[in-house]
Amino acid sequence: MPQNGFRASAERNFDDLDTDRDGFLTRYDYMALAQRRLEQTGMPADTPEGDAVVDAFLNAWDSHVHALDTDRDSRISKEEYVRSFDSLVRAGTLDTVLAPISRATFAAADRDSDGWITAKEFSALWSRSGTDLGTAFTEVDADGDGRISVEEFVRARQALLIGDV
Repeated sequence: MPQNGFRASAERNFDDLDTDRDGFLTRYDYMALAQRRLEQTGMPADTPEGDAVVDAFLNAWDSHVHALDTDRDSRISKEEYVRSFDSLVRAGTLDTVLAPISRATFAAADRDSDGWITAKEFSALWSRSGTDLGTAFTEVDADGDGRISVEEFVRARQALLIGDV
């Protein structure tokens, strides 16, 4: 992956994670992201699925702050995040952190608990601006069966975060 591609992906991801736009990632940001996912899916926080989403995001925070907070001030600056993004991707650490978030989010979105996300369920999750929902669903549904498996969803979320680098 070209270095400038990593940087662009890392900067975009940082901006997506920085929910309060203060220029730092904190535990609050990860909790806010979990709450946003629960709101998008309509899943109450006080359910096993809701707990799993919150736990996945807070585990991601724990992993990120441990790996990225080089000055140990309990927050991650944009530069700390961007500087470490390449090594996170290459070492597989990013996958290790993202997969549980994607799986928990998938379970929350799978409202009928049939193990698949339909186009309707998908519409609650996929909120990237400038993306046509139908096209996005078709791209995520890699095998073209009209529904999204957890594996397809995990791969799509990873591709979205790492980008075309």
